[in-house]
Amino acid sequence: MRHSYLFAATSIVTLVLAGCDPDTSGGGYLNPATDVDLPLETFRLRDTEGLDSVLQYTTFQDLYRGMEPATEGNDNGSAMAIRNHLDNFLGTEPDSGGSDYISLRNPLDLINEVIRSGQVDNFNEGRRLMRDSIERDEAASFNTPANDALIRFTETGSEDSASQADSTWIYVMLDWTYNPAMKKVFRASQFVARQPAEDDESPAEVASAAWSGRFSSNTFGTTGFNQPEFSATSYTGRTLGNVELLQEFMETQRDTLTLTNASGIVINGDEPDCVKVIINYGETRARVFTSKDEPAMLEEGDARTRNPQHCGNQRSGDEAFIYTTINVEDRQ
Repeated sequence: MRHSYLFAATSIVTLVLAGCDPDTSGGGYLNPATDVDLPLETFRLRDTEGLDSVLQYTTFQDLYRGMEPATEGNDNGSAMAIRNHLDNFLGTEPDSGGSDYISLRNPLDLINEVIRSGQVDNFNEGRRLMRDSIERDEAASFNTPANDALIRFTETGSEDSASQADSTWIYVMLDWTYNPAMKKVFRASQFVARQPAEDDESPAEVASAAWSGRFSSNTFGTTGFNQPEFSATSYTGRTLGNVELLQEFMETQRDTLTLTNASGIVINGDEPDCVKVIINYGETRARVFTSKDEPAMLEEGDARTRNPQHCGNQRSGDEAFIYTTINVEDRQ
């Protein structure tokens, strides 16, 4: 069911955007998206004593903490193996125990924090447009590609800049869309990394990334953090495969993490190339599915069908193992 909600959300955003004139945002509103060039001393996010926590709003924190087994060893080492794999995509600095992080550096969490903190006037305009369209119950969209607008963040300090390519982050798409028929706001963003130099021996792992989410019109605000009802996050790596996180915040508090084309993960003594972890926060339970050398789809004549052996398609009863997790308070 969760997948169907998210696919429906994505389809609605696509349909709404397809129906908008490039110079308008639906409902007669002008699309206010413009070029954004934001210099930042560092792309790394961390908490500052005495100020509101930044890390509590980062996408993977619930899952990163929530994988922790309630009893040492009953996860067969999967939590640490998966966290270590995610560190390469999220740019995390783990705490001393490895069960949480004290800072991180990645393009999706950065743009989410810039939006939340209100640092960019044009992004604030996008949220105000959504609030106005909600109050008037008329469709509207803030969309950067429609206006040929580009978002660029530049890291001006030297603390984390591993290469010139990784000190400039380009976001090729940022979109807010209000759908009055559904009474929902949708937001989506897309990042594409710059090509590293030929002599760059250790380019950043993330080649591209995308985030999309759905928000209730009743609670959507123009400042601070907007809690999504559902969200989907994806990273495409240069060498370590792909990461997808689907999050459900309504009723069933559940995260589904899927790693595909993965390398270097050892679980239960095996090295799967596909790992799926479903964490149900209300039940404090993690279900781990794995597979190796199994295609996601099978060719049967002219038809394509889902391969039930692929970890992404496995269902309850197919788990490699199940374990009890710690309780995550204040699920974001």
